[in-house]
Amino acid sequence: MTWPAIPKDVIDWIRHIGSAVNNDVTGRMVNQPNVRETSLDDAFINQIAEFSAPRRLESGAIVMLETHNVGGLRHWDRWEIADIAFLVHVSIAGTPLCQKIGLLQSKRLYPKNHDVEEDDLVRFSMGLSGLVQPATGSTIGKFNRKFEFTESCKFEAITKSDEQLERILSFNTEFGESAYYLLYHPDEMPSESQHPRTEYSTVDDPAVGARVVHAEVVSDCAKPPTAADLRDKADVQYWRLETWMADFLLTCRVGRQYSSDDTSIINRMIYRRSGPISAAVRINVDLPEESRDQK
Repeated sequence: MTWPAIPKDVIDWIRHIGSAVNNDVTGRMVNQPNVRETSLDDAFINQIAEFSAPRRLESGAIVMLETHNVGGLRHWDRWEIADIAFLVHVSIAGTPLCQKIGLLQSKRLYPKNHDVEEDDLVRFSMGLSGLVQPATGSTIGKFNRKFEFTESCKFEAITKSDEQLERILSFNTEFGESAYYLLYHPDEMPSESQHPRTEYSTVDDPAVGARVVHAEVVSDCAKPPTAADLRDKADVQYWRLETWMADFLLTCRVGRQYSSDDTSIINRMIYRRSGPISAAVRINVDLPEESRDQK
């Protein structure tokens, strides 16, 4: 199926949404430099959900976004292909036309002091009871910390023996390239912040922020890769999140179209609650009737 021409105002709207997500998650990195990676993913989905109401654009197209978030800790000690799945469904006057998928495996940059709140299975199993007890000396000691980010800082969760990366590469070979890496950075580098904070920052159009790269770029870098390694290796394909969403995924320049022939692998990834994806975003684009002649 040939991918239809997507109206410019649809692309602009999705780029606007992606930019809002980028600003939000990057702002969290700035204000809480040791934030958990899974918390950034949750914020990503929550920000997109704010744009979920259907919107009719000047071209006559209607765009509606839907989200579903299962949460990442269900994959504790198990591999996953991606943290966030993007599904794009295009229809004309309500008649389904085509669909595609793009997957993002997220990783966050670690500060120079390596101080990041990691997912903790013990604390997760304790639930709310873990917050009931008074803060201990070690907790209070966390009130005063300094965080620095430079281009030599590393994505420390990507290691030499990274089974997840190997599975992503294998998946792309089997299914066609559809899984990419989403890299969370602060708004600029070098940057520095101190806890406790005296004020909170608002991020708008970050110089670095959330970026998307090919999985092969991650594979080709030394492990764990530095921010500079990934930027230099990706070169012009060091996409801003909103660029990847709007100018590449939506226009079918990245990701993979799928059909009924792919039912087995799509079911394995998406429809099973135990599947290897934590959250999903569906972008529904309904084109006006006159678009039939422009396919």
